[in-house]
Amino acid sequence: MKTAMFTAVVTPLLLFTVPTVGYAETSTAPLFTLGLQGSYTQLELNGRNNETEDMPEGGLFINYGNKMTATQGLVYQAEASGMYSKQHDQNLKDGQADLDLGWRLALAERHSVDLLLGAGYKWNRLEPNTSRHDVDLTNRTPFAKLVAGYNYRFNNATLRFEAGIRQVINGDSQLKIHGISNEEVDLKDTTNPFAELSVLFNQHGTVPVYASLYFSRYNYELDGQFRMTDSDEQTRDEYGLKIGASF
Repeated sequence: MKTAMFTAVVTPLLLFTVPTVGYAETSTAPLFTLGLQGSYTQLELNGRNNETEDMPEGGLFINYGNKMTATQGLVYQAEASGMYSKQHDQNLKDGQADLDLGWRLALAERHSVDLLLGAGYKWNRLEPNTSRHDVDLTNRTPFAKLVAGYNYRFNNATLRFEAGIRQVINGDSQLKIHGISNEEVDLKDTTNPFAELSVLFNQHGTVPVYASLYFSRYNYELDGQFRMTDSDEQTRDEYGLKIGASF
């Protein structure tokens, strides 16, 4: 329900300024994009006692590729991002890198679809507010990904929707209680869905503007058990926004 409400409210804002008449050739060259990223993250810790934390995050992203410009043929994009949150003396840190490569098929002058394969790495650390000891809960998750995308080219903008899955491969989780213990446990290879709606505005202008809405789920399920806690699974639902300038 949250995903549907989120999309229903914000999608019209993205599309409001996109012109729908006229058509002109736009550059198909790859773009370098730098911008701000923010998200609302719902973190659920499952075990003997379930706990839920809602935390906003903010940070930066950078990407390079032709995912928003290519009309057909080879499509590629590399992206890296980092975010940070501090709320109620709890810290949440995130870093992620993705590399996508695939092929785009033009259906008509304005419409195209594509299929991409990718790989990446996600790192995050939760530093919960505890009364006695400093605690770090860190997840490290290499992943493979499969992405399907649809693109629509306006006269001076491009709309893209993509959805796919990330498959965790050989991830691990670390629980460090400073001065007490330091444990590492492997993570199960889980499959995690994601979706993103993106618009590249002002493609004929000097500085195109990129904006997107996205949803990602990350399920961290221990292939074992920490000795110092009964939590054995973490689920993170991330609803986010990116906005940046392209060059």
